[in-house]
Amino acid sequence: MAKSEWSSSGARSSYKKMFGGPLCYCKKRTSTAKAWIDDNPGRRFWLCDSHGFVDWVDKEEQNEWQKQSLLEARGVMDRQREETKNLKQLLRTTCQEAPAEDSTALLLEEGSKLAEEKEKLEIALITSVEKKKLLRQFIGLSWGGFITTVIIMAVIMVKK
Repeated sequence: MAKSEWSSSGARSSYKKMFGGPLCYCKKRTSTAKAWIDDNPGRRFWLCDSHGFVDWVDKEEQNEWQKQSLLEARGVMDRQREETKNLKQLLRTTCQEAPAEDSTALLLEEGSKLAEEKEKLEIALITSVEKKKLLRQFIGLSWGGFITTVIIMAVIMVKK
């Protein structure tokens, strides 16, 4: 019995997916939509274009943690949308307020700052390369001195 109920509901759901949802009482075909109200966030329902809500697609209710997670995600998305909208408005306002001459002066000033920073970095690079060369020379000379000392000690010990 359970198998036949399952298969018939499976047939009904595949029929609904192929041809839309169940019929509304006005005999129009319904489509799926998602509810974003606090009581049922993210829960799917059948929607009639004329009358709105018809029935739930997801028959079982969500757990409390699912509701909480969806509400938190909705809050984050709303804040991000608002922030994006504000940033776009700020960008539009800034672009409209700044005349071309001001932006050219700002670009020239920024370019000169970047050129100064580039010069400082080039000087720092040259200094670090020179320090690296000196360190290599020091290590080479140290090894040379160590090897010479070991050879002298070995010769002295062999002579004794």
